[in-house]
Amino acid sequence: MRKFTKIADIIKKARKIVILTHANSDPDAICSAFALKHLQKKINPKTKIIIGAPEGTNKISEKIIKRFRLTVESKPSLDDVDAIFTVDTNNLKQLGKISNAIEKFEKSIIIIDHHYPHPSMEKLSKLEICDKYSPSTCEIIYELYNHFKIKPTKKVAEILIIGILCETRHLRLATSQTILIISNLIKQGIEIEKLRDILEIKMDQSERFARLRAAQRIKISSLAEWIIVSTNVGSHHASAARALDFLGADLAMVASSDKDRLKISFRSKEDFSKKSGIHLGRDLAKPLGDYVNGTGGGHSLAAGVTGFGEVEDALKKASEILKATISKNTKQTNSA
Repeated sequence: MRKFTKIADIIKKARKIVILTHANSDPDAICSAFALKHLQKKINPKTKIIIGAPEGTNKISEKIIKRFRLTVESKPSLDDVDAIFTVDTNNLKQLGKISNAIEKFEKSIIIIDHHYPHPSMEKLSKLEICDKYSPSTCEIIYELYNHFKIKPTKKVAEILIIGILCETRHLRLATSQTILIISNLIKQGIEIEKLRDILEIKMDQSERFARLRAAQRIKISSLAEWIIVSTNVGSHHASAARALDFLGADLAMVASSDKDRLKISFRSKEDFSKKSGIHLGRDLAKPLGDYVNGTGGGHSLAAGVTGFGEVEDALKKASEILKATISKNTKQTNSA
């Protein structure tokens, strides 16, 4: 691919590269960043490469960083940087405070993601390697290795596997290509069962309380044949959404707020996604993110929004968007 060749040219000419991940970086982001750094070092051993997580990482990512002794900077500098690579990040606002410096950056910005970039990123980028059909960004990084005929080390292979397993919910969202990639990586002599302790996080008391409070405050409604639930908690909104999905909701919407800062997590069942035609990231999180003057995105079964405003107002708007989209999808299906 011409894009891959252009990437190699940028790496070969760069003296300093920064790889950035989104806010509260998950394993797909952190693992993609590390594997990309290793690949870039193979292409240009002389370049200095920094991984930056300017808005922090989640708990599993922290375990990965500690287990593999990765170096990740919380306040990466863009001074003397020749190229910026963003991984698993499709919206400029996901990069937090450093986004102002990125908007002023005049050199190469390359986006690698399994979502299509938001216009805020698209207008800044020189090159985009984006595949919305790929279940994870780690799989796209693996394809880069293949293109350049560079074999991942055992450490890189383990990290890519962890990122893929987390992003695909332990292969529940995997494609046949995902399975093939995992199979090829395992040939490095990797035993997946020995990686399980990294993938599992024991819930602390605050997370258990959040899940229980979310269930206690739940509002249940029906839309067509679907059970839709909404609630709010002070923290652990994503965990609470997963719990409500497990309890039986077709779609769970869980919001939390700190002062005027708003966060909402969405989780749905695969059957809901297929029959309703609702892609949570595209159809619900993105328009809601725009509504709350923030950012929204994600996958078909899991998505999130950050922004500003009142919880009840945001959840009400989410319900309105949901109803309108399902109605539109139903009409299109009936007229087809």
